[in-house]
Amino acid sequence: MDQYKHLCRIAVKTWGIIKNIRRLLYKTVIERRLCHGAASWTHNMTSRLQKKLDCLQNVFLLYINGKIHDNSNRFSPNPTRSNLCPNCSRKIFIQHLFTLIFSPTDYESKSSGIHIHPHNFLLHNQISFAETRRDSGAKAIYTDGYKTDEGTGSAYGILENYAIIASWQGKLDHSNSVFRAEILAIKTAIEASSSLHRPIKIWTESLSSLMAILNPKSHHSMVREIHTVLLSHKHIHLRWLKAHIGYLGNECADQFAKEAITKGDPFFLPEPLSYLKSEIMSAALSIWQGNLDNGETGRSICDIVPRVSNKPVR
Repeated sequence: MDQYKHLCRIAVKTWGIIKNIRRLLYKTVIERRLCHGAASWTHNMTSRLQKKLDCLQNVFLLYINGKIHDNSNRFSPNPTRSNLCPNCSRKIFIQHLFTLIFSPTDYESKSSGIHIHPHNFLLHNQISFAETRRDSGAKAIYTDGYKTDEGTGSAYGILENYAIIASWQGKLDHSNSVFRAEILAIKTAIEASSSLHRPIKIWTESLSSLMAILNPKSHHSMVREIHTVLLSHKHIHLRWLKAHIGYLGNECADQFAKEAITKGDPFFLPEPLSYLKSEIMSAALSIWQGNLDNGETGRSICDIVPRVSNKPVR
């Protein structure tokens, strides 16, 4: 009722703001407050609650019309229909949207805390950004990741005596980024090198990947696995290599990553949370666009969403 008193101070029957402005104030300010939290209470509307809403609305109706109440001019706030305030409409829309089926296990989970004590985190001795690559014929591993509209590829090649002696190619879902592909290639190359008993260098052109591996607070699950393996295998060294310099191993790894998109072995990784957000946005836009295409702009979003509530996100 405080809102009603404030409105009465700026207009009465014989002076003040005009009727249309009064109605606008009601629709944009008062009705939104009346419908606050409608997503939780409007589905079980009791007669007592409806009567209370009617009494509150009638006071403002008299204020707006400037005359005795007339049922023909009544515009009660119905939180379940199209005159619902935008905030409540969004809440109900989100409730229906999250009835869409998806499995939490399909998406990555963020790790928290520090899994290795900073005193024991000595990877700076195994990772270098300054060393210049010299083709000497010694065994080395080159990694790379690549992404197109068709998907994402991850690969590495083992070079020895100026020839590729082994390689690995992984085909990832298109939801994976180049960064994830490059981290996966490095992780797979490290695992392949863990059985060796002599020093070996793994070369990558991904500076961001090496920076992530050097971060002891990283929440990325694959980066944490790399930390564990590297610290237990001191003979493995990671090196950064400038892209497109013309090194044979780097060029081969780049070609392997491109071919992996179509020829690589399918490799499943939990989809990133950013992809879940884009899927929800895509589903929301599809619902909204379907509403416009069917000419239902005047209908409530609650009348439209249930028709697609069983459609899975993925």
